[in-house]
Amino acid sequence: MKKKGMKRFVILVMMSVFSLGVFAQKGQSSFGFNVGYGFEWKNATLGVDYRYNITDEFRLGPSITHLVKNDGLSAWVLDMNAHYVVKLSDMFGFYPLAGLSLSYWNASGYYWDLTGKASEISANETYVGANIGLGGEVYATKQITVGLEVKYNIIKDMDQALFAVRVGYNF
Repeated sequence: MKKKGMKRFVILVMMSVFSLGVFAQKGQSSFGFNVGYGFEWKNATLGVDYRYNITDEFRLGPSITHLVKNDGLSAWVLDMNAHYVVKLSDMFGFYPLAGLSLSYWNASGYYWDLTGKASEISANETYVGANIGLGGEVYATKQITVGLEVKYNIIKDMDQALFAVRVGYNF
């Protein structure tokens, strides 16, 4: 997928994620920010997500995450995960998760020819994968949730474990 086409696709998905709140009036929703780390490729991560409770236990959580460039490798990851929430108390819950992933990877760097001249190289790849993981959350107030999430992103030749800390606003 060309860079311009991927940017349009990311914008379309983001608009779709944010517009879900217009149609999701019956259940509780949450909008969150997260920071984390991708262990295999050693990238810091920054992301946003939207969660919608279909029932008290089952929710859908689309998200977009940026893997910050490290050693010439960066990515944008679009996920659609399902969570099964188990509330252990009014203050704490955990959830297993499973879902699908679409990631757009960019690799760039330099190589030197025999004369010592440096040239920049760049490559882009798009991958479809799956997620499986576990998360926990503390309901700090009625509106604020703080949580941790660990998931394994299964992608051909690009598998990795991801860890994230999330702060969410519930509405």
